Amino acid sequence: MIFLYHARLLILSQPKTGTTALDHALTHRASFVIGNPPQMKHVTYRKFMRLLAPFISAQTGLERSDYAVVSVMREPVDWLGSWYRYRTRDQLKAAHKNKKNYTGDVSFEDFVCEVLKPKAERATFANVGSPCGVALNHDGSIGIDRIYPYEDLSGLHAFIEERTGAPVETKQMNTSPVRTLELSDETRSRLRDQWRFAFDLHESLNPDGSLDPRFRSSNAGAVEEGP
Repeated sequence: MIFLYHARLLILSQPKTGTTALDHALTHRASFVIGNPPQMKHVTYRKFMRLLAPFISAQTGLERSDYAVVSVMREPVDWLGSWYRYRTRDQLKAAHKNKKNYTGDVSFEDFVCEVLKPKAERATFANVGSPCGVALNHDGSIGIDRIYPYEDLSGLHAFIEERTGAPVETKQMNTSPVRTLELSDETRSRLRDQWRFAFDLHESLNPDGSLDPRFRSSNAGAVEEGP
């Protein structure tokens, strides 16, 4: 999470969308950057509103309407592929306490099938949340002001540059191992049915981050916040 006081801008860090690189690019301009632990770095909008928005208000006098809250979203299958590849790292296999998150010995098909199980039944490595989890309000609707498509971040960079008056220069970070990402038609169809809200949301995204009003109603269903 990044808060730029003078720019009146807060960026929520959706996992697997390149926000670590953005954190590093904006650190010198930010009022605060939360990079660790992951539970704080990837704080959701609903938790932000409950815990951190009051702190910002108390310290700066800014109300929620005084600053924009934005995030990034990645195409759901590609997003799951990034999680899968990230968890095939040899470090997870070698680290005993984290071996439960290792996916190097399962296929992408098996990984996605685990993701589709109820949370209480799925393997630990499949607890990844939702590709739009950080953007959700308390009622399951989209609470933040803008969501930018991961596939085209030019609009986000332009928005930041407009607010800060300086260009954004990012470098690729946290590169994951290359793995085969194949899904059967049946599993792909099941995923799309179960994650319909996320697929529909991503397909509706615009380069300028503007949102279709229908996603601001409380119809997200069982979308999970995060891992």
